[in-house]
Amino acid sequence: MKEVSFTPDRSGAFAIASFNCDITYDPALFPFYWVVGAGRLSGNFSMMFFPEGYSPGEFGGPVWGLKPQDRFDAYGTKMVMWGSIANLVFLLFIALAVEAVGKRVLYLIIFGGMIGFAVASTIGGFVGLFSGTFAVAYITFKLPKDNVLKRFWESLWE
Repeated sequence: MKEVSFTPDRSGAFAIASFNCDITYDPALFPFYWVVGAGRLSGNFSMMFFPEGYSPGEFGGPVWGLKPQDRFDAYGTKMVMWGSIANLVFLLFIALAVEAVGKRVLYLIIFGGMIGFAVASTIGGFVGLFSGTFAVAYITFKLPKDNVLKRFWESLWE
């Protein structure tokens, strides 16, 4: 993330901040972004930035972050939160679908995708989803019913 410009308004009530950002969202945690084609965003973005406070005194001016690094948290929060409601609704529907099927073991596939993304970004996320799917399918369908691992596995999801 790199700040391009930071221009306070004449009144000092707000500033327009422009920043360059290259961000990739985890497909398991932010499925809405991926569905709408915004799983990876790169380019210049702008936002309205409000002061952290005002200087003491009768006509104290606004206090902004002293350097661009002080404002990066606000920029990052904006990039993550722009579609948070849609993502939460999407994740709710995924959870409802898993609960309707009655196989909580499907959550492990999503967890595998998150671990893979943490290790190796987008490709790792998809590899984690695939390997989680393979592991769940193997344990669920290929192991015999009397196998200790399968009995333990099924006891976890009751």
